[in-house]
Amino acid sequence: MTEQTTQTPSQIQEASMQWLTLQRAVAIGMVIVVLIPMVIVLQQVIPPLAVAGVLFGTAFVFTWLRPRAAALAIGVVSVLWLLFQLSNFSQVFSILTLPSETLFFLATLSTLVLPIAGLVGLLGLVMELSDTLAIRTLQATGIVLLCGIAVALLTIV
Repeated sequence: MTEQTTQTPSQIQEASMQWLTLQRAVAIGMVIVVLIPMVIVLQQVIPPLAVAGVLFGTAFVFTWLRPRAAALAIGVVSVLWLLFQLSNFSQVFSILTLPSETLFFLATLSTLVLPIAGLVGLLGLVMELSDTLAIRTLQATGIVLLCGIAVALLTIV
């Protein structure tokens, strides 16, 4: 029989802070990834991107007012975004196979990787998983995005 250790309230709060940090990173990353290419590069409003940017941005702001509820909302919006991406799989896949289109490749890769981290964050918050998983998820997300940047830069040269 395994012995379960009970966590103190401060340990639970600490774990929640790690998950909150992960969810904040997902939200601000998604705002940057969906709004900057749309506004600066394309110079037009694309409704699904605008809605996603507003939802992630609003949830990010609320992480200071209602941290747990906002972190859960970021996870839910991440799941909805992943479902939207799956419904447009052919278009998403065609962009991911062209790393020479650097900005669109990186934006598309980011809009897949960040919401996956948001989904992990949602599960971590709901299941009260260890804060180590939150840290590892954030690290893995960063590594995948850095590898995507490297691939995109290598195809330019």
